[in-house]
Amino acid sequence: MVFWILVAGLVAAVTLAITRPLMRPSSAATDSAGPDIAVYKDQLKEIDSDEARGTLAPAEADSARTEIGRRILRVSQDHPKAGKPARDPERNRFVVPVSIATAIALPIASLGLYLTYGAPGMPAQPLSERLAQASDANKPNDLVAKVEERLRDHPEDGTGWDVIAPVYYAMGRYADAATAYQNAIRLIGESPKRLQGFANARIHIENGVVPEDARKALERIIVLAPDHSIEPRIWLALAKEQDGRVSDAAADYRKLIAEAPADAPWRKVIEERLANIGFRIGSPPAGDGNQGAAGNAGPASTSASPPPAANPEAAAVMAMNPEERQAFIARMVDSLAARLKSDGNDAAGWVKLIRAYQVLGRRDDAIKALTDARANLKGNQDGLAEVEHLARQLGLGS
Repeated sequence: MVFWILVAGLVAAVTLAITRPLMRPSSAATDSAGPDIAVYKDQLKEIDSDEARGTLAPAEADSARTEIGRRILRVSQDHPKAGKPARDPERNRFVVPVSIATAIALPIASLGLYLTYGAPGMPAQPLSERLAQASDANKPNDLVAKVEERLRDHPEDGTGWDVIAPVYYAMGRYADAATAYQNAIRLIGESPKRLQGFANARIHIENGVVPEDARKALERIIVLAPDHSIEPRIWLALAKEQDGRVSDAAADYRKLIAEAPADAPWRKVIEERLANIGFRIGSPPAGDGNQGAAGNAGPASTSASPPPAANPEAAAVMAMNPEERQAFIARMVDSLAARLKSDGNDAAGWVKLIRAYQVLGRRDDAIKALTDARANLKGNQDGLAEVEHLARQLGLGS
């Protein structure tokens, strides 16, 4: 009811605004000469005043009046209807009918348009519901559907495939992710990120087994980015182990361990993998003899020695399938990140976290962790120097 009262008031105001000019009396000509004539009349009064005071001679006063009279006559001739507003009978005759017709037609037309194109029966919707509805329209599934629709119409859009591939992977649609990565590589070229994504998707499809096409992709990553090839090298070593080339796999594992930082989150897993291989091939898992005692050992040190006792936690990790193992490592890294968020004074922890993110291929997270470390270690110059040194090593920028 309040709505309709407001609508009626609005229509009445608009009607008044439209019809009010029609009600005013019209003039056939604009009295543009009126101000000039008023000035001349004032001048005549001043002449009379000057003559009465004796400051102006009668002859001069008459001459001035004559000149002003000529000017008034000239203005009157230029504006013959000056000062005489004339009514326009033709116009005035239609003022009232037109005003009445407008006042009636405008509300009727407005109501008809609203009933035709508006929605008078729609219930009110609070702002919170409208915002929630707008948010629902942008849900991931809807966005994915929009991208998929575009790719159906434009299958040669390599950027579109590159955008949707990691989304498929995060959703667990590994076959679609592998196809999307493959299309992106074909259309816009190879990159370590696309090749790694394709390889990961294919390995997921094969339940942890490294297929041939994934192996080729991993080998290309090592060629394109040899400085960031830890993960591809691990997968390739695992592929050799799966193929029965255990000695080659063990050699790769030893090389990875030798090059790995002491705090690398994946180092312990590789060591246990190498220990298991040592049991199978009957050779020391550490490589050429006992590396830890090479400096003081005698001849006996060159003989085979039993592998070190397996760490129960690491053994449990090795028993996991690749997906579970990756999730376990991610949980460890996230736990470290959560601890540093509450206690940011641990420089060694920041170094470990940044390196872990970089090894896992989470470069954006590594950069963010570097920024947080700098903020938390402002008062710890030694710790800050250690973090900055790591940043330069990993190429994370200034």
